[in-house]
Amino acid sequence: MTPESMAVDMADTYSPCDALPAPLRSQVIDQIVHQGQLALHCTSADQRPMLEHFKTQQGYDFLVDVTAIDHLGMDRTERFEVVYVLRRTRENSHQFRLHVWLSEDSPNLPTVFDLWDSARWGERETHDMFGIVFDGNPDLRRLLMPEDYPGFPLLKDYPLRGMGERRQFPNVVPRGDQIVEEEPGDYPTSIGRGMHTPEYTEEVRRDSKPR
Repeated sequence: MTPESMAVDMADTYSPCDALPAPLRSQVIDQIVHQGQLALHCTSADQRPMLEHFKTQQGYDFLVDVTAIDHLGMDRTERFEVVYVLRRTRENSHQFRLHVWLSEDSPNLPTVFDLWDSARWGERETHDMFGIVFDGNPDLRRLLMPEDYPGFPLLKDYPLRGMGERRQFPNVVPRGDQIVEEEPGDYPTSIGRGMHTPEYTEEVRRDSKPR
């Protein structure tokens, strides 16, 4: 076996769960391997102790991403799953995900920006899109949406056609050598339904015509 294949084999078989102290290891709900990457699951109560351990004791020095999944309508007690992608840049560059179950009634988690500075951005975007609050993050201003925006667009109960906000803005189009404001039109009907349906193809053909 070559050194390169040994490194790949170690990356595939190593689980950071094995190195957790017994009290934390007992709080891991399950371990799932999908397409070669390990995912550990825990509850929100164990999020901070687990992440502290992975950073300080196991050397996961790079927080690749923070995001969330909305399980609205699924047969689960918790609605949200907050996902941390952790990477150790030394040795075999091992990477895995910690999935944290989070209740809709209390969608708050402690920030981890003091462990990884990159969490400032991931937590801010997750708050902006899902409404999840990361207690202690010094800057949870909206990142992609206007500061006074009333909704969280990646929630599954957010209407596909928007909440009417598009109607607030005129449609500015060129007419010869003039710029004319029109009333905004309706949203394309196929947004969010599989983007290459016949309806979508027709919308592209129609909307791309010169006016």
